[in-house]
Amino acid sequence: MASTPNVAVGGPITQVQENSPGRSIPFRRSTTFRISQLQTTAQLMTAGSQQVDVVIEGSGYVYGLDLHIFATTAGNAANTAFFEDGPWSAVDTLVFRDVNGELVNLTGYHTRLLNLYAGYVKFKEAPVRQETNPTVDTANIFNTVTGGGATGGSYRFHLWVPIGLNKRDLRGILGNQDRAQKYSLRSDIASGTGAATGPLYVTAPTTLPTHNIERYYYNYAVPARANASGAGQAQFPDDFGILHYSTQSISPSAPQGGSNVNHFLARLGNTIRVLVLELKSNGLRATAETNAPTRIQLNIGDTPLFVETPATRRAEMYRRYGWDAPNGVYVYDFMTDIISIAGDELGVDYLYTNGLVNAQFQITYPAGFGSTNNTMTVLTDDLVIPPTVDIYA
Repeated sequence: MASTPNVAVGGPITQVQENSPGRSIPFRRSTTFRISQLQTTAQLMTAGSQQVDVVIEGSGYVYGLDLHIFATTAGNAANTAFFEDGPWSAVDTLVFRDVNGELVNLTGYHTRLLNLYAGYVKFKEAPVRQETNPTVDTANIFNTVTGGGATGGSYRFHLWVPIGLNKRDLRGILGNQDRAQKYSLRSDIASGTGAATGPLYVTAPTTLPTHNIERYYYNYAVPARANASGAGQAQFPDDFGILHYSTQSISPSAPQGGSNVNHFLARLGNTIRVLVLELKSNGLRATAETNAPTRIQLNIGDTPLFVETPATRRAEMYRRYGWDAPNGVYVYDFMTDIISIAGDELGVDYLYTNGLVNAQFQITYPAGFGSTNNTMTVLTDDLVIPPTVDIYA
């Protein structure tokens, strides 16, 4: 028989209570979700990048952090235009770490890509082709202003710093109860100088704005050992101990026009949820899109998993995500195993690479791709699962 909510005098409780004292309540039902505001910073953007590092104060278990980032120009007279990675490239470096190492290490734009493609954003707030259509859309959440108006060069957007995978099973969340070993977050400000290859503006505003970051701490409470009825409550998530990483790496083998290039994956040994490829030709994703590869092949060891054209991969991406891709971006996800939407996952399709000697993308580039200032960056969202944790139990 289903348990009956036990409502205390003075108002409802936040969780369904178990009346049986011998009943063990799992963590997901006994914990409480919370959001609190952390430190807000406001710094004038300059011609050089600036490091911004804050300590993540808080309690409970870290699920993630939402960064609300905005800047408003005034008195602009220049014909402002954002670089193709803008406005998200206003964040030069985003690093979440503790004393033992870094769990997130990305640029602002690469964080945006993993927000979209690692299952953290279900509804895309910005225009499909923001890099070629910088318009105002859902202005309270996302906004850019271009052209010669007084506020040209202004922007507003959110970036999600992912720690937990989802709110269903809370895999990857971290305890934040140790006052001696605190987490910290770097969210460096990019250069405000305008240039053909950014990082933020192609044409910068007359006067650079103040770059504001509001930080919000998403977390879950540590439950009491027992509820008011005496029923025991789990104080740790079922799969506690899983470490979740979001990182970037540039392939040492640069793309070359008219060549078939092997790009070896760098993070073998972990359990991969998603791989995002970002191609640039002459420093631009738009140029790489114009000269898209003719074939992409993913080999895991000696086994080809996918042999396809970019058009095939883009069609698969659209079916799983519901929007067209940014220029130069191709996504291979292993987290579409409940329904046909990426991020609704049980983990049965995860790519286990422990024991693999090598894995690589073999990409055939057309002659028009060229050979100058070319890069292939791999964004990896992966897990380290302790041998004591069985995610299928």
